[in-house]
Amino acid sequence: MRSFFCRFLLVIMMMFCSIQSANANEVTSIRMAQLTIKPDQMEKFSTAVKEEMEASLRVEPNVFALYAVADKNEPTRLTFCEMYADEAAYQIHRETPHFQKYFQTTSNMIAERVLMEAVPFELRDKHNTEVAEGVPTDIKVTSIRMAYLRIKPDQMENFTAAVKEEMEASLRVEPGVFALYAVTDKSDPTRIIFFEMYADEAAYQAHRETPHFQKYFQTTGDMIAERVLMESVPFELRDKHNTPTVQ
Repeated sequence: MRSFFCRFLLVIMMMFCSIQSANANEVTSIRMAQLTIKPDQMEKFSTAVKEEMEASLRVEPNVFALYAVADKNEPTRLTFCEMYADEAAYQIHRETPHFQKYFQTTSNMIAERVLMEAVPFELRDKHNTEVAEGVPTDIKVTSIRMAYLRIKPDQMENFTAAVKEEMEASLRVEPGVFALYAVTDKSDPTRIIFFEMYADEAAYQAHRETPHFQKYFQTTGDMIAERVLMESVPFELRDKHNTPTVQ
């Protein structure tokens, strides 16, 4: 008991000695996870995830976002995208009582788990991009699209420029686009994962017809060596903007 208390106290001290982070621009460490949940455990797993995410965003200053989505065709297949200020914030998070409770509670609910350490490529949302007059910044997200791309190594610089231009235009003028996040696999910088949030399916389809998306699509077509797309729905989307934090 004494050992647990000492470790808990150390975690709390480290948390509040860390820098504050409430903006995606300050994220430097990202963890991705693909989990397959046992079908008869989905309800219990959902309860455990909601409790853990709420506690993490509420008390951990350097946890920026914890997003979980379900494959639209396979609801038991979940993808997590977690954003931290830095690697230290992630390690602190893993030692907290609420994460340890979640980990122990759900270990037997998970049939399969694949983890990936990632770094930001381009993180754009309605909170860190200047939007045009009249474009709402508060959107209820109901549609998620993910894309797994492998870029030709000699095209990375050109691809990066095209992505930044397209994302900035999308967030600035499209009312139904809430976030366009892109991260790279830390072990393979040519492997890029896009995590995109839209108000609904209509917003996604409208996005694909815009001049800036069509320019991006045509410009980057020959830069991409592999492409896998996945349609998802929200499972639990938590970040510093939608979860009350301890003052």
